[in-house]
Amino acid sequence: MLLLRAITRLFRPDVPQGLVGHLEALRRTLLAMMAVLATAFVFCFCFVPQITDFLRRPVEQVQQRYETEHLPAGLAVTDWQAAKRWAALRPALSPAARRAAETTLPAAVRRLAEAVPPLQAVQLLPPGQRRAALAASAEDAPTQALLLDLYEAGAVLTPAADTQLMGVFRPAESFLLAVNLAFIAALVLSFPALLFLLLRFILPGLHPQERRVLKQALLWGSLLFLGGCAFAYAAVLPRVLGFFLRYAQELGIENDWRIGYYLSFAAKLILLFGAVFELPVLLLPLIRLGILRYELMRRTRAYAFLGCLGLALLLAPAPDPGTMLLLALPLYALYELSILFASRMKTKRPA
Repeated sequence: MLLLRAITRLFRPDVPQGLVGHLEALRRTLLAMMAVLATAFVFCFCFVPQITDFLRRPVEQVQQRYETEHLPAGLAVTDWQAAKRWAALRPALSPAARRAAETTLPAAVRRLAEAVPPLQAVQLLPPGQRRAALAASAEDAPTQALLLDLYEAGAVLTPAADTQLMGVFRPAESFLLAVNLAFIAALVLSFPALLFLLLRFILPGLHPQERRVLKQALLWGSLLFLGGCAFAYAAVLPRVLGFFLRYAQELGIENDWRIGYYLSFAAKLILLFGAVFELPVLLLPLIRLGILRYELMRRTRAYAFLGCLGLALLLAPAPDPGTMLLLALPLYALYELSILFASRMKTKRPA
């Protein structure tokens, strides 16, 4: 009961007067923010497996897309992946177990599995001799055509796909990874509540007009932060992973990404876009208070666009132009929305 009273006391809105009273209010605000963050952390820690699967999904989607692009038309990527797994497993089975397992496999998977060993074997030959070796290894014309089609398409030959999330290498690494993921997820989940507590501490010292501005900033700040995180997960992260995957493939390097590094990279990228999408929240109070005018924002459009490009150049997680534009264009679109808001404020503001 005493603990419950102490927690509820942190959220009381009354603010004492005087310097000591304001320091006490600041202390209570910080403790309340810590309590909210800790509660969100405990909640997210209970769902770390689901959060991990959620962040791993873009890797699987990128790999699916990459393998589909490197298969002949008409072949299903799921059949090809099953064929690679079966081709890797088959040598370790006894003849009886192999025959029993093959009866359960679809005909397309068995046919593709027969093509995997010749394709892997010719990788040891010089490039100029591979086509002839594949043609000579085929027993009939359909098999020869399948082998040559797979070779020309550049089919991925590693058994478990070329992108693998490796295991941990230290005893406590998995636990520390779970703590890190739970903390980042707690920041995203509790951001609206943290922003509300911070603004609630600031509001008593402001004029009524300034209070209305900050209350609007609370709403839009929360929506834009969550929207930026969703945009990063759905649009930016798959493109970044695809860029790094293809770049490594061109260098002949396998993408054995360590799971701790990948999950930290993905979580920080999502947080970065959530923070960057807060641009209108920074501009909204300046516009409402008359510090930033519509005429000035309209005249500086070109400079704002260059600033968005420069910010994207510094913060983009991948150096390709497409990823930079995925960051720069939404930023500039948010700036244009701020200009529209400033135009509306200009018509409403009395002379």
